[in-house]
Amino acid sequence: NATPPGEASLRLLIDAGSLNEAEDQRGLAHFLEHMVLNGTKNVPEGEFVKRLERHGLKFGPDTNASTGFDNTVYMLDLPETDADTVDTALFLLREVADRATLDPKAIDSERGIILAEERTRATPQFRQIVDELGFLYAGQLLPTRLPIGSTDVIRTAPRERLLAFYNAYYRPENATLVAVGDFDVAQMETKIRQLFSDWKGEGKAGAPADQGTPGRRGAAADTFIDPAAPTRAAISWVRPADLSADSRQRRIRDTVESLSLAVLNRRLERIASTQNPAPFIAAQGVESQIADTADFTQVFAVAQPGQWQKALAAIDQEQRRLLQYGVTQGELDREIAQQRTALVQAAAGANTRPSPQLAQGVVNAVVEDRTVLSPEARLALFDEATKGLTAAQVNTAMKRLFTGSGPLVYLTSPTPVEGDSQAVLAAYQQSTKVAVTPPATQQAIAWPYTSFGTPGQVVERRTIADTGATAVRFANGVRLTVKPTDF
Repeated sequence: NATPPGEASLRLLIDAGSLNEAEDQRGLAHFLEHMVLNGTKNVPEGEFVKRLERHGLKFGPDTNASTGFDNTVYMLDLPETDADTVDTALFLLREVADRATLDPKAIDSERGIILAEERTRATPQFRQIVDELGFLYAGQLLPTRLPIGSTDVIRTAPRERLLAFYNAYYRPENATLVAVGDFDVAQMETKIRQLFSDWKGEGKAGAPADQGTPGRRGAAADTFIDPAAPTRAAISWVRPADLSADSRQRRIRDTVESLSLAVLNRRLERIASTQNPAPFIAAQGVESQIADTADFTQVFAVAQPGQWQKALAAIDQEQRRLLQYGVTQGELDREIAQQRTALVQAAAGANTRPSPQLAQGVVNAVVEDRTVLSPEARLALFDEATKGLTAAQVNTAMKRLFTGSGPLVYLTSPTPVEGDSQAVLAAYQQSTKVAVTPPATQQAIAWPYTSFGTPGQVVERRTIADTGATAVRFANGVRLTVKPTDF
């Protein structure tokens, strides 16, 4: 990929993150991310970043790493693809793979840095996320395995515990190396084979994480109170993760379901912008999956302080309106047209996608066990999914989105709520007693720009030879410049 020319993006993905930690290893996946960049067999402590800096890379913009629930990624964006720069980058990623020294003194020095990072992240927003994950995924592993980990483990974990995690999960069968950029592919593959073909796992491989499955729950509610928290009400449905293989059939199903949420979001957007006073500032419906833990559908709204009951009632009733009466064909056609326009634009710009974007796209696909599709293929699949698609088909398909445990009602508020979670659940149950009516039919608005009066008179037309443009002047002084291009 030659966008930008003469550059390349490398990603080393390790298929292990905080979910793979034992109780006494909480935070060590992230700790290791720091340590493998801080001293290896052939690169002394403090030299890793310096070697990259000598080739024009800066830590942060060009050199970085991240640890998630189920993966760790090392990222290098090379400003040049000359042999020396590429060889250095690949050599350093090979050092990451299984040559970290994990020097005890370096480990002790790094503890303070990671603890400082933990303090920086300990914001009300982070605490709220942890609390909500604990509510939605009660009894599962994910809420207890936030990547930042346990401060006690970070302070006290000995070298042997980090080494055990390193050997168990930093293994070739858990790794994907992605290289995208302005280079000869055959030469790059040869370099990778020469460097990485001797990499072998040491000791017993680590076991996959046992995340458990969502418990069966009916309607429930929880609250999070913090002076810095927004007033936000959410209704969620949680079900076992769909871990079936990526396929055309699954992609088409996901596309059809997503169109129903697009209609819901359009309705919510209309409520926020046309009702006065509006019951919420903004609202949205989403469907997602986190690290193979569970699938969930959520409809949430951000409200003015003290107005959470109105926001909660509004999203409940709009969700039930969608489920009871479905989408209309006009609404569906509008969302299909809008999404297809974006896909057409993406396909038109396929040859100018930057290498970092392409590399991250491949990484995301590997993490999610999905096939890497070109923009053209995504457009073709969308057309296949939506050709002749009817509102009735969408209305049948979307019912799956609102199944599973729940509804689980979650409220964040800057001020205490009298009655706490019981009051929130009662408010939700009261709203569900309100009958919903069919959605209002949206009348098509006539396009008002069809007549512009008498055409003006051109008094001057000239060609600007060196730019290939044409300059036109009208009698009323309006000037027009036109230049065709091949893009």
